[in-house]
Amino acid sequence: MTFLNPALLAGVAAAAIPVILHLLNRRRFRVVRWSAMMFLDDILRTQRRRIRIEQWLLLAIRASIPALLALAMARPVLTGAAGRIQRAPTSAVILLDNSASMEVGEAGRSALAAAREAAAAVLDELPRGSEAAVIGMAGPLPAAEEPSVDLAQVRQVVLDAEGGWGAARPAAALQRAAALFEQRMHHADRLLVIVTDLQRSTWSPERAEERRRAWSRLAAQPVPPRVVLMPIRAAPVENVAVGPVELSRAMAGVGQTLRIRATMRLYGGRARPSVRAYLRVNGVELKHATVRLEPGAAEVVQFSHAFDRAGSHVIEVATDPDALRADNAAAASVIIVDRLPVRLISGDPNPLPLRSETAFLELALQPWMAGAGRAADLIRVSTVPESRAEPAHLRDARAIVLANVRQLPTAAVEALAEFVREGGGLLIAPGDRASPSWYAATLDEAAGLLPARLAGIVGRPDEEAGAVGFEPRWPAHPALAGLRAGALDGVRLRAYHRLDVPPERADGILMRLENGEPWMVERRVGEGRVVLLGGPLDADWGNLPFQPAYVPLMQELIVHLGSVVHPPRNIEPGERMAARLDDDTPEGERATLTLPDGSVRELVVARRGMHRMVEFGETDRPGIYWLKPPGGADPIAWVVRRPPQESDLTPLSDSEIAALVAEASATIIESPEAFRRIERERREGRELWRATWWGVLGLLALELVVQRRLGGRVP
Repeated sequence: MTFLNPALLAGVAAAAIPVILHLLNRRRFRVVRWSAMMFLDDILRTQRRRIRIEQWLLLAIRASIPALLALAMARPVLTGAAGRIQRAPTSAVILLDNSASMEVGEAGRSALAAAREAAAAVLDELPRGSEAAVIGMAGPLPAAEEPSVDLAQVRQVVLDAEGGWGAARPAAALQRAAALFEQRMHHADRLLVIVTDLQRSTWSPERAEERRRAWSRLAAQPVPPRVVLMPIRAAPVENVAVGPVELSRAMAGVGQTLRIRATMRLYGGRARPSVRAYLRVNGVELKHATVRLEPGAAEVVQFSHAFDRAGSHVIEVATDPDALRADNAAAASVIIVDRLPVRLISGDPNPLPLRSETAFLELALQPWMAGAGRAADLIRVSTVPESRAEPAHLRDARAIVLANVRQLPTAAVEALAEFVREGGGLLIAPGDRASPSWYAATLDEAAGLLPARLAGIVGRPDEEAGAVGFEPRWPAHPALAGLRAGALDGVRLRAYHRLDVPPERADGILMRLENGEPWMVERRVGEGRVVLLGGPLDADWGNLPFQPAYVPLMQELIVHLGSVVHPPRNIEPGERMAARLDDDTPEGERATLTLPDGSVRELVVARRGMHRMVEFGETDRPGIYWLKPPGGADPIAWVVRRPPQESDLTPLSDSEIAALVAEASATIIESPEAFRRIERERREGRELWRATWWGVLGLLALELVVQRRLGGRVP
């Protein structure tokens, strides 16, 4: 025990005053003998011991009152083991929740602002010589995530920390904290403070197993850190969230209508009958719509837009601002092209009119050029016979069509497989020239491209008997978006290839014949797509090319295959961002990338295989990234999507918080003030002056009770 005002301990000597008064009063007694005294001697003899004990008790109480009063004024502090750590420096790690949910706030003050102040208060309480690091649970704090003894600088970094990040990742942050304690921290007194809003989607019991390994790693250290959980509690708020934005395709042509869908959801509050949604294209507001939202329910808002300029564009769907502005808008990047180059490889390049294997397909894909001579077609077709197919023919194409091809050279097959894996589209339409054994051995086993095996031809191409049509229903799919109900009712196929679809690829069946046999099957290969048809694209096996549905079916199918954007332009937080530049872009040139927070980075152009590329991996911050390639090329936009779970602001329940505290073996401290008090008591001891003052009052009351009990019995 120590005293904050030790000089006042001299007042303890006042305890001698009642004793001195007692002795002085005792000397004034005068013995007077009188005759009746003899009758009282027997009574006094029996009660003298009790009276003496009571008198000594009263004297002890009166002597204790000034002594205890002096102790109270000296401010005693109970130190115990704390005295040994009073000046010991601390190794501290603070996990700061800087996720999107921490941006909620009212009256200009966000939960993140309160979290920054709480973290700063923790740093202020560390003893001189301590070291500290602050780890962002959603986004990095580069200047504070390495241990530093310059606590003032770390504190400033914390106070300047910005939001705009995605979802918090507690398990990953705890593992990084454990690594710092293991490898970079030096002091025996160790402290781990977690400042968070206790959002249920972040700290849910369902994710306890992810955290368990980190807790075990911390607990297994030679000196486990003390764990303090400091919640930042916010009042319940109503939140309208927008996202994600879905596009009918990631690539479209100039003048082509693009369908846009966005999901809107209301968290908390009461039903809102009229919530406005706005469509913005490249930052310009163009359209709006109104939806009704029920608490916890989602509604879809739809727009459409046609672009008049090629390039990279950003589409946003937004609503009016509320308490959490981070999720009031969602975006998507889309590529608009003037032309979609498609290479047709023909297995039968017949020069006679409409006799070539690709003749009908060329007309369907370029109707304007074939009919009116206007260069208004999105798809630009070039045809090469299979005998002349070379890897160079794949270089500039977005989609490849194998039209009744018998076989291709090995080099062409290898180039075709690489083309698809890197995001190209492939349509395979086998006819009478197709060899099932070559397709199985080369396109399937060697190249891994076939969605299904060719299991033999059913029917006879020259006989109408036994012809079959299509099943009247098909799944909703971008490749079939141009077909209306009943559009294929008039189709009759005299023959077709039976497609043997493995069970694991059954969900890739897009169209069936009326007898249940699959006729169109899709497969994802790498970043690209492959579609296999059950027959050729000409009129040799049926009347499909003569049906009105043939043109929209082929147009949508080819655009679907050719609209894969790789590397992708819409990614999740943490995914690597990459862009292919023109092949003539010199290596070592620098491109400029503008991040969502307005900061600018320079990226170096590097060779990756046959391509020139730039890459960027620091994509934890959701938002729009704009790349300006070298040489004056048009800018390229990426969108890092915002994690939707951050919109649900529901906190953990009391029982779930108790389970989390037990899981972490943590101490929960509700405010920076409480942390300051507890930490100072731990280091400096607990002051006992309040208890001492209560003791003084108790003794005064006891003195009155004893005095009244004794009455007039004075020795």
